Amino acid sequence: FQPKVDLHNYQLKGAEALVRWHHGDKIIYPDQFIPVLERNLSIKYLDLYMLNHVCRYMSEWIAAGKTPVQVSVNLSRASLGITNIVMVITSIIDKYDLPRSLIQIELTESASGSSADDLKVIVTELNKEGISTAMDDFGTGFSSLSLIKELPWSVLKIDKSLLHGAQESGSHDQRMFKAIINMANEIGLECIVEGVETREDVKLLKESNCWMAQGFYFSKPIIKEEFEKLL
Repeated sequence: FQPKVDLHNYQLKGAEALVRWHHGDKIIYPDQFIPVLERNLSIKYLDLYMLNHVCRYMSEWIAAGKTPVQVSVNLSRASLGITNIVMVITSIIDKYDLPRSLIQIELTESASGSSADDLKVIVTELNKEGISTAMDDFGTGFSSLSLIKELPWSVLKIDKSLLHGAQESGSHDQRMFKAIINMANEIGLECIVEGVETREDVKLLKESNCWMAQGFYFSKPIIKEEFEKLL
């Protein structure tokens, strides 16, 4: 789990669930196996595995008297093709008797591909079911403003590449970075920036009126047992 931090008070606001593969005494990182799973479409099984485990952990935390924060789970492009995917997601959450507001589904803008209409239907249905949705990695590839305009996202998640290019005061990159955050705020989207690594990054986010951050400055991804201590 990688914590998400509220910059108003530096308190834990949420987390993103991330996958690591423990193979013997080695840890295999996602960039080594996710592309393989994406190519053969078995990534969809990992998506549902992750959602199941997150919901089970959250149910255990509640039973232990802890107050869980919202946790986001990534949904790949392959999973968009699962029959009745929204019903599958809600069934998993409901199986553990969790408030649906505790789960957020992250979808990359590239997840639309040739299935922008499918993405619109899924985001709209998730919204109706009370499940938060985040447009992940905004700023990579060819960002489509139409996807922001037409879909009822809850959160816009800005990619670290935009942040790292925005440190020079008055630069084109910085003006664009601040304009994207301002646009998100104006249309009622919560904005979070990933890849926050330095005090200067935090200062820039606050100056830009973005109050949610995720990155190594606050915490690297940590194992479940360490994350539980933060709750």
